[in-house]
Amino acid sequence: MIDAVFRLVVRGGVGEASLRKVADESGVNIGSVRHYFGSHEALMVAAAEEVGARMEQRLTAALRATLDASDVVGRRAFVEDVCRAVLPFSERDELVLLAELLTAARLRPEFRSLATRMGTDLRAVLREALRTARVADADLEAERLTALVGGLTFELVYPHGATDSARLAEVLRRHIAELIPA
Repeated sequence: MIDAVFRLVVRGGVGEASLRKVADESGVNIGSVRHYFGSHEALMVAAAEEVGARMEQRLTAALRATLDASDVVGRRAFVEDVCRAVLPFSERDELVLLAELLTAARLRPEFRSLATRMGTDLRAVLREALRTARVADADLEAERLTALVGGLTFELVYPHGATDSARLAEVLRRHIAELIPA
């Protein structure tokens, strides 16, 4: 059912993923969808939690790195791996779902706490990664990096954006190189 939510949101935004359409798309009885989720909001929260679980798996792998303070290349790679865990260039559907939820939260109060929690979690992960990589003023730099990740997400998701993920990855690498100079 969650895969159906992803497909529907990618095709038509948050409003497209109604309980009825999720049932039709997934081939599951509408009663089962209502039983498991109960509401459109609960369905969207479950989809966001799935994205979070996927990110957590990628983050767990990235955070296993042991860093040597004198290893600039290793510290840069660590921060980049963490950023790629929360900004998976190759997982566009995840990025679309998150962007659509954040957009919906502007006008739909039922999604605001979820959007706020997602932002808080992102900042915390990036702040901890920067502290681990011994970046000066990690709190402020986490805000800058959060803004960059948000902007890169926007570029990857929306039609006006750059679709060349290699170019956007280079933007991320250069920013990290400025955070962790040689």
